[in-house]
Amino acid sequence: MSQMTCKSLAIITLAGVIIQMIGLSLFVWGFFPVKPALTGVSGPESYRAPAFDSDENYGNISLPPHQLRSLYQVIDGLPAEFVLGKDGNPPRKAFMEPMPYTQSLLANGMAIGYHAKAAPPTVTMPRLKAMVSGAIGGFLDLAFNFNTQAMADDNLLGQFSSIGWKMVMHGDDTWLKLFPGLFTRHDGVSSFF
Repeated sequence: MSQMTCKSLAIITLAGVIIQMIGLSLFVWGFFPVKPALTGVSGPESYRAPAFDSDENYGNISLPPHQLRSLYQVIDGLPAEFVLGKDGNPPRKAFMEPMPYTQSLLANGMAIGYHAKAAPPTVTMPRLKAMVSGAIGGFLDLAFNFNTQAMADDNLLGQFSSIGWKMVMHGDDTWLKLFPGLFTRHDGVSSFF
């Protein structure tokens, strides 16, 4: 085998470095995708039955309220079996006693318990975005969790606010950073204490 010259060794090394840079770029681009924000918001046509769509009803954007009051309670970090039970069995008595009001609402059919399963990363901001907008969080959102910006995408809370619902928030201040000005009353608590 002939001995490699300095020039051929430099060309092979340069080709190897270029291939590594291309591979690293493809990895970073695929593992940390940047999702563009969608412009605009959904209108009333999104929550009407398709049979309702007609020319005479198209300009009517008001919807009659179904209920006078609704309460959406989101408890982050509470194991579902404490409230909903496990494997079709009710929760143990020790878990039911600390939340008697919630348990009475569930028992009387006046509340619906929902167990949301989260996939990594499980920090607050990506989970909130997923709950209110349907967006799937990525690993890059883990870094954005520490510098949370106002949410620009169409979301459930923005829709509630646009139809005149009044919202009150008590809990993690990430909600206030994501949705500034949407809550009539709020008490934000830092999750890093």
